Amino acid sequence: MSTPFWIPALAIGLGAAIVGWGVARTAARALGHHRRHLAHLNQVQLVELFLFVEPATFLRINLIVLLIATVVFGWLAGLYGAALAMLLTAVAPRALYLWLRKRRLRALERQLPDIADSLASSLRAGLGLGQAIARVAQHQPPPAAQEFALLVREHRLGIPLEQALSDLAVRSDLRDLHMLVATLGIARDLGGGLADALERFGASIRRRLVMEDRIRALTAQGRLQGIVMGILPIALGAVLFVLEPVQMRKLFTEPVGWLTIGGVVLLEFGGFLLLRRIVSIRV
Repeated sequence: MSTPFWIPALAIGLGAAIVGWGVARTAARALGHHRRHLAHLNQVQLVELFLFVEPATFLRINLIVLLIATVVFGWLAGLYGAALAMLLTAVAPRALYLWLRKRRLRALERQLPDIADSLASSLRAGLGLGQAIARVAQHQPPPAAQEFALLVREHRLGIPLEQALSDLAVRSDLRDLHMLVATLGIARDLGGGLADALERFGASIRRRLVMEDRIRALTAQGRLQGIVMGILPIALGAVLFVLEPVQMRKLFTEPVGWLTIGGVVLLEFGGFLLLRRIVSIRV
């Protein structure tokens, strides 16, 4: 006795519906998690960098970049290129935030000697520590002016000056800024010359920054070689993709091509870590 034709069809349809429901649910959860991540990035992390963007505008920009990157990569490399574009677009906001934060902290670190000298000069002129900090917020360029202006506002709202200074050090997460706060606290508690301690602190930080600049100049050639060697395979692949698009598409459509791409990515990442370890010298 033959099986009615509608039973296999019903089983296939039911299985397809279950799979589709699972994919849709997973996609919805992933989209919700990504939106929450973008909201936290926009409302908390970017605000810490004093970058204020409307949440709707931020989400709209991210969606536009996602659509453009997906279409372009999909046209060049098919479905796998579109998936790669979606992945890169998903991690790009976090990577951009980390780059901006690192750049801001580096700028703040370079301002610390001038901040210490400004505090010392104000204290020698007879001003109190709170007034000296307010002068730093008025006369130093960003990001120091922004951070110390926030410190001054917190102090005026009733937060003790020691707590506001500690919050600044935690918020910035700079070793030298922690040392500056500790110097201010120790000098005030022990009753020593606060201006002299600040001047010594500024001189020591300035000497270290000069040494780091010399090391960075001496290792510039190694960093440039690493950048060139890292970009060369990608640039060569782009040129070959233009000259031989049919053959290069096999990298994204065949298992051998996937293994080749994986090997290139692993070698690139390993070379990046090795060169970074060689040229990174901490004073």
